[in-house]
Amino acid sequence: MKRLLKRLVFGLLTVMAVALILMVIIERRRSIDYMGERIGTDEPFYTAEVVASALESINASSNASPPYRRDVHSKAHGCVRAEVSVLQDLRPELRHGVFETPGRTYQAWIRYSSGNTNMQHDKERDARGMAIKVMGVTGPSLLGSEGESGTQDFIMINSPVFFIRNVAEYARFGRMLADGSRLGYFFGGGTPNFLRWHLRDMYLANATLKRAPGSLLHTQFHSLTAYRLGPSTNVKFTAKSCTQQAVAEVDRSRPNFLRDEMIAELGKGPACFDLMVQPQVAGKNMPIEDPTVRWRESDSPFVAAARITVPQQTFDTAEQNAFCEQLSFSPFHTLAAHEPLGGLNRLRKAVYLEDARYRRSMTADLGATPYRNPPEPTGWCLDLTGKACPATP
Repeated sequence: MKRLLKRLVFGLLTVMAVALILMVIIERRRSIDYMGERIGTDEPFYTAEVVASALESINASSNASPPYRRDVHSKAHGCVRAEVSVLQDLRPELRHGVFETPGRTYQAWIRYSSGNTNMQHDKERDARGMAIKVMGVTGPSLLGSEGESGTQDFIMINSPVFFIRNVAEYARFGRMLADGSRLGYFFGGGTPNFLRWHLRDMYLANATLKRAPGSLLHTQFHSLTAYRLGPSTNVKFTAKSCTQQAVAEVDRSRPNFLRDEMIAELGKGPACFDLMVQPQVAGKNMPIEDPTVRWRESDSPFVAAARITVPQQTFDTAEQNAFCEQLSFSPFHTLAAHEPLGGLNRLRKAVYLEDARYRRSMTADLGATPYRNPPEPTGWCLDLTGKACPATP
């Protein structure tokens, strides 16, 4: 009996390994075939499905009472003040959008978060996010009247790739997740046909669920998706920590120890990140429509474009935490020079916009007190239209 059981287990593992290898080969070939944007005719249908699933997740995680939290990255570890300074020696071909003027400094807000829908203990494996809102940017947002003219968002997580390739597959994943099945998508809804399984996606998804870092201020974050940088260059972004001071010692048995660490570390001194770009190179496996493929640094190394400085500060106040909860981010809070590219970004445009609308409307309908901008620090820009946030030349 034991011998038979071992043979069955070995056979199953062999089948799964072969399936994974076949999927990797197929997905790689698909990615190499086309390097630009390609919008499917069914994309609006699947986008509507994802929006519906996202709103269901918001309701489930909020228990029909305020605060209505985001469908993903609901747990904020804090919103901190920062400055973004364009490097003086930035290469001319990269001087577009917020990077147009070398030496220019912008005020910014940064929201650090965990990716899960639920507010779980920081010890749980999860993706961690860094969302940057640059203030005082000159030029209209691509969202038009729905956007925040004068702001530029950069949205990143601590993984270089996503785990789902396109909008149609994300809709299937989102529906099963909203229905309470965390693994259903990866096994084709329970079908025994392993060719319909998504083992490569499951591997990538597991890779994004990392153990908590020692400090969010010492972590590298990635854009996952591609963006324009001016009229002729496509890039991905990364924020690489350049913080010099040591990680603070905190009690990691506490549920919010990542926040505790930032409180302690920023209470002693500043942190910093290099905001970098990775240009797409023709002929290399650097697809726009497939965020599951990592752009290799051997094909195109990252180039530093700006320095992000997070000054010493106190950020864990009731007013600032409420302000943080009301902040909304979108890849399309952006100048045309940084236009988001690919299906995942097109999906985000709809989902993030409806997410923000829904959370704010439901909070208002239930009579919750609207947030007020934090009164401190004096003189820091709090106008989320960006109009009262002048950049420093």
